[in-house]
Amino acid sequence: MTDRHDAQFEVLGDPPQTVRATAALPEEAVAQMLTAPSAPALLELLGITGQDHAELSALLAPAAADERILREVTRIANLLRARVGLEGPEVDLGAEAASLTALQQHLVPGEGLIAILALAVSTATVRTWHRERGLSDELSWAVLADLGQQMRVHRRSSGRLGLHQLPWMALNWRGLLVHLGRLQFDLHRADEGSASERWVIGAHIPATGPLTPEAVEDSLERATAYFSTCYADLDDARPTGAPAFGHEFRCSSWLINPVLTQELGAESNLGSFAQRWEILSRTPGGDGAAFFVWGRRPPYDPAALPRTTRLERLVGERLADGRGWENGLGSLVR
Repeated sequence: MTDRHDAQFEVLGDPPQTVRATAALPEEAVAQMLTAPSAPALLELLGITGQDHAELSALLAPAAADERILREVTRIANLLRARVGLEGPEVDLGAEAASLTALQQHLVPGEGLIAILALAVSTATVRTWHRERGLSDELSWAVLADLGQQMRVHRRSSGRLGLHQLPWMALNWRGLLVHLGRLQFDLHRADEGSASERWVIGAHIPATGPLTPEAVEDSLERATAYFSTCYADLDDARPTGAPAFGHEFRCSSWLINPVLTQELGAESNLGSFAQRWEILSRTPGGDGAAFFVWGRRPPYDPAALPRTTRLERLVGERLADGRGWENGLGSLVR
């Protein structure tokens, strides 16, 4: 599986605002990409390892031979390739999830297979955008390797091959996400529709290890350096009084909760992270906390959740006694 079928792109804007493929991939080309000898190597570049790699590799040829699945893989891939960058329309993979899940059942039980294959054959457009915006080849693949990470998260919660986070991966393939050290960062507009509308950097916390203060600080410094240099044009026409672009961060997460600082201590990894942020708003977030702490999706019994760590006891007791858990939308200016 190579980029040879994705050779032509149009770059719009100076500095670039959009990259799009100039021609749609035909089904025959997608079938060739799925069955090429290089396909397993590309899956590795996309972070797909271990049992996920073995099971997905075994499904490539059957998927390419299935007319209905190949047709949908091709359609989704061309949606993803049509336009990436700042001005591209969003591809709503979440809205496709139910129909794609139903279609894949006659090939293999589960969810997400068609989206995974479409993502795999449509890497070249987003990688072109990365190059246009100064992201190194190594960091470009690190961004796209989030596909494998999300598949591992899916396997931990479901026990099988698949992908739940379709909207997240569509954002990734739109080119608006980078992975810099411990954290991931996206570009989005804050205060849309108001006089204060502007581009900000969203921070995200992948489930890849300890969230140490040193690692968080390093990621934030790298994000400021990258975005203020490679997206300097987003500082133009900024609203009066708004922080300079590259220095304003937003984070919406179950980890933006002062209870973590109060109960685990400001010196703890999670308590330190929580207290960095000024909380702008709060929303119910019990199901999100249950997923990220225990890998559980509804329905689940809060009283039956394990209590083996301080974090599990803290979150589990609140879910069980009705206090629940809140997500916070946090703001950070550096």
